[in-house]
Amino acid sequence: MRLATAATEDIGATPRGTLSIFPVTGGSFDGDRLRGRVLAGGGDWVTTKADGVIEVDLRVTLETDDGVLIHMTFTGVRDDGHEYFRTLPRFETAAPQYAFLHRLLAVGIGEIRDEGPVHIIEEVL
Repeated sequence: MRLATAATEDIGATPRGTLSIFPVTGGSFDGDRLRGRVLAGGGDWVTTKADGVIEVDLRVTLETDDGVLIHMTFTGVRDDGHEYFRTLPRFETAAPQYAFLHRLLAVGIGEIRDEGPVHIIEEVL
């Protein structure tokens, strides 16, 4: 999954850490069982802790190439000092052909690239 984001909304220092919101403006995804685009309107709530570890909380809507909407969320941990970025995606949809998404656990590996965030998401078997 590739994400496009708008300018960061810096909330500032909070009791939990420094909060920033990255509005998602679009993107795309493709895999063995589904592909399509990421719709604008989601976001990634990012909290940087005092030790530099970053907590992510992403919420987006995916639209498959056959027109189905899928709500995707993930939480995760990013530690740039150790090149570590892992997420736990979850999915929700009303479409029967994608009901398998409700029954799977997945793990994501994220990267921040010049063109934006990229996440490789794999089902845990």
